[in-house]
Amino acid sequence: MAKKRVTYTWKLSTERDPDAINEWLDAQSNIRDSLSFLVQVMQERFGNVDIRDIETSKELLQFMHEQETKPESKKRKQEHQASFDDAPQKETEKEEAPEAEEDEADDIFSGIDGNAIFTRR
Repeated sequence: MAKKRVTYTWKLSTERDPDAINEWLDAQSNIRDSLSFLVQVMQERFGNVDIRDIETSKELLQFMHEQETKPESKKRKQEHQASFDDAPQKETEKEEAPEAEEDEADDIFSGIDGNAIFTRR
């Protein structure tokens, strides 16, 4: 039977870069919820395995590298942000656009990243 933990203590002073960890923790509005979310994401992606297992860590690092080097993903994020900034202007342009362009603008799924791994249960 697995251990049923109620609390877990983390000695940050023994970490390689405790200042970076503290900066991340300080940026969280709720540390417990943020850490819980990270565990849930990892369970969803890899299951209940030792994350430092060589195969699991290789898969995680490969995934992170792919996400960082995806120029298309960065371009989509910039376009998505620009679409929020230009929303009133686009509405007036939409009235003057041909019908084919209206259909494309009505596609609500066009801005969704199909490779996103974050889901809520």
